[in-house]
Amino acid sequence: MEWGRGYVQLYIGEGKGKTTAALGLTIRAIGAGLKVAFFQFFKPPTSSEVKVLESFYPQVLYQNFHAGGFVMGNLSQELIEEIRRGWKKALEVAEKREYQVLVLDELTYALNWGIISESELISFLQKKPTSLEVVITGRYAPQSLIYEAHLVTEMKLIKHYFDCGVPARLGIEK
Repeated sequence: MEWGRGYVQLYIGEGKGKTTAALGLTIRAIGAGLKVAFFQFFKPPTSSEVKVLESFYPQVLYQNFHAGGFVMGNLSQELIEEIRRGWKKALEVAEKREYQVLVLDELTYALNWGIISESELISFLQKKPTSLEVVITGRYAPQSLIYEAHLVTEMKLIKHYFDCGVPARLGIEK
């Protein structure tokens, strides 16, 4: 299969749909015969999409990098080490060139909290294999990452039923 140049896609913002967009791209890629490495950071591996991603192995390599008990802004040393381990694994996967798409779901939080430096990520993106498509999701992307990306989509929250007390629903949000 002929595969061309890979770009950097960024799905950011306060609205729902960043991971869902990355999952949609993953489905399209595997439908086209591409191999996808889907790395999920910070989120526990309990969402329903995990079952689907794991069912496509070995065409999709799904890995989760989360250490229990995560509370926004309260980072345990265990979580920091787990995120760093995931980042190192992502770099290794990119270097091996076995996958055409690398999804780094919620990676922007690692930048926001200083677990991965902006310069480290930007350097990777500038030196990544030319054929590798990289998809990064999350909130609060730094301007340097927005500048480096080839496609940036911002999900803007207008209205959400969570605000009316509706909890996350199986098959919709989890």
